[in-house]
Amino acid sequence: MIEPHRSDVPAAEDPDRTDVAPTLRDLLGSDLGLLAPDDLAGDLDRPISWVHTTELRDPSRYLRGGELVCTVGISLQTAHDCGQFVESLCGSGAAGLCFGTGDVHDTVPEPLIAACSTHGLPILIAPPDVPFATVSRFVADFQFGGEIAVARATNTLVPEMLSSQRRRESVRQLLDRAGRVLGCYFLLEPDSIPDPAAVTVPVDGLGALVWVGRGDPPEPALLDMIARFVLAAQGERDIESALSRERVGQLLSLVERRMLLPDALSQLLDWPAMTAGELACSAWPAGAGALLSMALPDALIGDAPEVCLVLTSGADPLAGIAAELSLPSGHSAPGPLAELGSAITQARIALDLAQQHGGSVGPDQLSTFDSLLEGLPLNRLAPFKHQLIDPLEEIDRDRGTQHIRTLRTFLSTNGSLVDTARELFLHTNTVRHRLSRVHEITGRNPLAFDDQTAFAIGLRASDRARRLAGRAD
Repeated sequence: MIEPHRSDVPAAEDPDRTDVAPTLRDLLGSDLGLLAPDDLAGDLDRPISWVHTTELRDPSRYLRGGELVCTVGISLQTAHDCGQFVESLCGSGAAGLCFGTGDVHDTVPEPLIAACSTHGLPILIAPPDVPFATVSRFVADFQFGGEIAVARATNTLVPEMLSSQRRRESVRQLLDRAGRVLGCYFLLEPDSIPDPAAVTVPVDGLGALVWVGRGDPPEPALLDMIARFVLAAQGERDIESALSRERVGQLLSLVERRMLLPDALSQLLDWPAMTAGELACSAWPAGAGALLSMALPDALIGDAPEVCLVLTSGADPLAGIAAELSLPSGHSAPGPLAELGSAITQARIALDLAQQHGGSVGPDQLSTFDSLLEGLPLNRLAPFKHQLIDPLEEIDRDRGTQHIRTLRTFLSTNGSLVDTARELFLHTNTVRHRLSRVHEITGRNPLAFDDQTAFAIGLRASDRARRLAGRAD
């Protein structure tokens, strides 16, 4: 009989532990719901380097040692299959095996348990309600837990903070937003904090930001970010500065649309760097103007309705500031004032890419297929979407087929039938059949290079249309 297997002291909670990799004992001691045989064999304290999912009978060429190998046993139908599979894992130095039940096998095959026992390979069982993705996430969080926690919270927190800035909400309203996201409460204390054990962050000129809550406080990086937004929100009391940024944003938008000559900015705006030989433009999320005014005091900052545009002389460390503020940003190449309209467009395209993939995108990353499509109006891409993607999505929606998923995977693996089959846990003939159906439905052949390009354009157009619709909502 298989029962939950718990250790008395999970290594994750062991204060004497110095390694950062989880072990099989950590997995069993977690609340994931993994099970183990009564006579579990092998070393439960061996660190797991990573999680590798496979349905190959011999995955040794893809293993480097220390992996927890996950499988649902598609290729494990006989005792010989099980023995060969376990031997390949042991020969490659795998840390253990995680077998998923419910998809192919209702229970773990007895020959597989026997082979694992013989070779001393630990085996864990993932019931149907425990997907392998949760196991992978546990290992990743264990190894990079602090960074991942900050990244996840930042991805949720930053849009709320920017929304608060756009609405010009008070500091108290901003802190309430942050508290709702993080499940706590924040105070801004102008005087000294009486409790030396309180979790605080200094806010220049305003006092200290105080965290109030149960459990562990947010990471210091998150508290620092909230403190910056507090400073920016307090600075927004200066209505004149906000109106000035809006005026700059309107003028820069006119330059981008070729409705105002860039040279006219010299007469309309009092900015010393306007006469510099070269100017660089960067685009940031709407609502970031107040924050950027503090981080870049010498820059020209304009708040447009859907974006914040920043002009610099090229000497400011914009990429470093973007990382420090946890904001996506897009940057143009430096150029003369006369080419400012093109620079603004370039920065906007880079920002769109940064918002999709995270981080900052500079001019050196714009010579890509993605950036080319982002620079084209959506109506130029619409025929690819309407003729190639919409019919497939309609059939997938009505019949429960997976033409779009298969096509995406096929294109992402550079047109490899074998790699596509491996990614989707299918036979290559099944992949070939699905692609033939795509050919029949659309009249374009996914195996032909020109048509692959057309399908790639159609998928990106579909994704872009969906993204724009989400923003409108």
